[in-house]
Amino acid sequence: MIISISDIRKVKKSELSAWFEQMSDERKQAVSQMKVEHKRNLRIAADALCRKTIADFCGVEQNKIIFEHTKTGKPFVKDLPVHFNVSHSGDMVVCAVSDCEIGIDIEKIRNINPRAAEKFATDSEKDYISKNINGFFEIWTLKEAYFKCIGTGLGADIRDVSFDICEKKILCSENGFECSFIEPDADYICSVCKRIKNAP
Repeated sequence: MIISISDIRKVKKSELSAWFEQMSDERKQAVSQMKVEHKRNLRIAADALCRKTIADFCGVEQNKIIFEHTKTGKPFVKDLPVHFNVSHSGDMVVCAVSDCEIGIDIEKIRNINPRAAEKFATDSEKDYISKNINGFFEIWTLKEAYFKCIGTGLGADIRDVSFDICEKKILCSENGFECSFIEPDADYICSVCKRIKNAP
């Protein structure tokens, strides 16, 4: 598994221009239609970060990488036996690449109404959130990463999976998954969920 991080505050405009030219025509068109420059830059940086990380993982040239999507919208690489996922928030972009299904989610820490947890957290998770300053974003990013890993995205069954966190050790209610936190920046929470290879 490889996890790569990019802070777009440190990216030069010349780099963004070069990365944009590497994108497929379809992605260029989608980015060009975005009205907010910051969001455009995040999308460009995300494409470039995925391209480089996948190339490094697979030992191929970046121009050999062709991105496609499943029917549920999960991205994959055409003709390469690799799994990847990407997320961005604030100024940060993260990409996870593995030989097993994987999901990653990052959120910038910000003020939020704790009652929002009612929409996605189980009773035990709500208890954890109430006792931990960053608990809301830890549980939220874990759920996002899990559902991105299995390829469905968040849905009506968001409470069907739950997480037990004890001193940063994370237990998932669904067997066969390994979850962890990474720390790209002090102002962000980031979770990774990977399907364990050959798990029953």
